[in-house]
Amino acid sequence: MFNQVLLVEDDPSHAMLIKRAMREFAGEIVHAESVEAAFLALENIEPELIISDLRLPDSSGVDHIGALRERSNDAPIVVLTSSTSLDDAISALKLGARDFIVKNFNSEFRSILTLSLSRLFANLEIEKEKKQLTHALELLRIAIENSSEALAVVKKDLSIDYSNSAFKNLSLLMGGLPTSLREAFSKAPGLTSDFISLLEAKCGELAPGAVWHSEFSLKVDPERNMALSLSAVRGEGEDSDNERVLWITDITEQRRRERFQREILSTTTHDLKGPISAITVSVELLERTLKDPSREREIALRIGSAAQGVLNLIDEFLSARRIQEGSLLLRPKKQDVIALIKDVVGDYESIATARKIELCNQTGDQEILASVERAGFGRVLGNLLGNALKFTPEKGRVTINIKKEADGLHLLVQDTGCGMEASDVQRIFERFSRLEKHSEVAGSGLGLFVVKSIVNAYGGKIEVTSQLNSGTTFDVFFPENPPINERGELISLDFG
Repeated sequence: MFNQVLLVEDDPSHAMLIKRAMREFAGEIVHAESVEAAFLALENIEPELIISDLRLPDSSGVDHIGALRERSNDAPIVVLTSSTSLDDAISALKLGARDFIVKNFNSEFRSILTLSLSRLFANLEIEKEKKQLTHALELLRIAIENSSEALAVVKKDLSIDYSNSAFKNLSLLMGGLPTSLREAFSKAPGLTSDFISLLEAKCGELAPGAVWHSEFSLKVDPERNMALSLSAVRGEGEDSDNERVLWITDITEQRRRERFQREILSTTTHDLKGPISAITVSVELLERTLKDPSREREIALRIGSAAQGVLNLIDEFLSARRIQEGSLLLRPKKQDVIALIKDVVGDYESIATARKIELCNQTGDQEILASVERAGFGRVLGNLLGNALKFTPEKGRVTINIKKEADGLHLLVQDTGCGMEASDVQRIFERFSRLEKHSEVAGSGLGLFVVKSIVNAYGGKIEVTSQLNSGTTFDVFFPENPPINERGELISLDFG
């Protein structure tokens, strides 16, 4: 428990018995036979505990307890003495002693000392944690108060318990007062009454642990975009569901960067797609003139595989951009999915060959009709095949199959790759999500986001079955009657 202990005891036999009783609790015990000797020892050591007698050659009372405490930088002191005086005990405790034990070297002495020191050690640990927590809370308070992000603690009745400087300033900018949620937002120019009513309703109805996000802008500064987050705090007791944390962040610069990035991305990807397509076509023509097998043909296959990979990446970026902007329109119609699958699989054969992976199309040749849109269906299958080929090792297998049912069509893509943990499966459809173990594999983190967005637009669903070191199966369901609008369109929207 204690690495170093200073024992102040003038009786050598008593000191020996105390040392034996403390073997389990002390690493090193420094013995001093007087107060003066203890003072000299404290010039060279910093004990974690001091055990002191009261009746010493140069001290006959409790006065030295306070002096020991001062010279030891407030090390905890336990008084171990033959005195049974209640006045001595009270005086020692007033001077800073943490406990008072009467010497009685019988069979229970070790147990009594053990109990006292265990209790003292536990209290010291609690005090240490309390100091650390107090320090951390003070740092947090300073950080929150000086943050540029507005924060307020709001009651269910919309009154504000606490708000930092940024929230107060934002309230003034909106023409309100930081006394209640209604006072802060009700006069804000540009905020509709519907938005304010929704905010007030969410404040009242959010369940403990729930979070609600939204965005707004103000007429006084229309270019300024704000993100709002309202969290219901989990608590204890009757008042456990009464507090909400409101956090408002200025996302103007973030939105500006996103617009700039989308513009650059759109221009760059469109400019790149033409030359890369020319490379893939040239490689296909070159393959027809080369002998199989040959070193030249293998190099051509690698070039074609790399070019196709770049094209897939460009398509992922463009699809994700259209999804976020709400401009990815899908117009499903009855058509032969077997022919569509063959076309997509053909695009990935060079990648599979270059990576020495067996690509098995088990869909057969018999026509199967389904309500799909060529580009959207192709993007879903292409992204799933691209992922499967990335994470399947050499000599592995990627299999494509379909299962037609009365209410729709199941598209299955199975690989013998590395597989995933259950916790990873929940994250793979998030935008820009990359698993840590896949950090060395090239990719945008958009492929499965695009897949899920398109499938959601169809009113379909995706099921994932994965086992570590065995592989993964994606089962994508396309309904027989997708929810098209009056123009026969599906709109893929996902702002997650």
